Amino acid sequence: MDHFWCAMSSVSSLRGRFGTPMRAGMEQFVLHNEEMSTEIIADGFHLSVELLQFAYDMIGHHRLCLVTDANRALDCPPGEYRFGPIETGTIVISDGETVRDPKGGLASSMHGMDHMVKTMASATNAPLHSVIKMASLTPAQLVGTASNYGSLEVGKVADVILLSETLEVEDVFLGGEQFSVRRGSCG
Repeated sequence: MDHFWCAMSSVSSLRGRFGTPMRAGMEQFVLHNEEMSTEIIADGFHLSVELLQFAYDMIGHHRLCLVTDANRALDCPPGEYRFGPIETGTIVISDGETVRDPKGGLASSMHGMDHMVKTMASATNAPLHSVIKMASLTPAQLVGTASNYGSLEVGKVADVILLSETLEVEDVFLGGEQFSVRRGSCG
């Protein structure tokens, strides 16, 4: 399931739309069903610290994935960016921390996976190896690519990010080849 808790109906809105008795939503279904997995945007803006902790406690690293949901404002200065197609996408506004639609609602994130890992690690009591797994092996397992991606093993694609003790990107390797650490082009 995509983007747990983001833009999902609350129980009170369900009552207004469907009447009584109350009905459970996707949140309850995912929490209850061990066969379901979900993603969370751990950028520090989409979900509260309490929801990040709750997601980890209730869902666990084996079916919880960190996603960026990043758009063109990724690692770019404040300004206007296109969300969606470059020519026709909706204009969104970045303040350097969040990306919002013209009405002020969150549009997506503007932070990379290193930021998601750092936020999840600091916001929860999840061990760092579990947080890293939610950003790497768990998604690969859930989409069926774990034989090639998601962990360091002989024969797998050697895409590796080295993080410092403070979880800052220090080195990047793609296919085993080192690349310089630089931020994306803005636009």
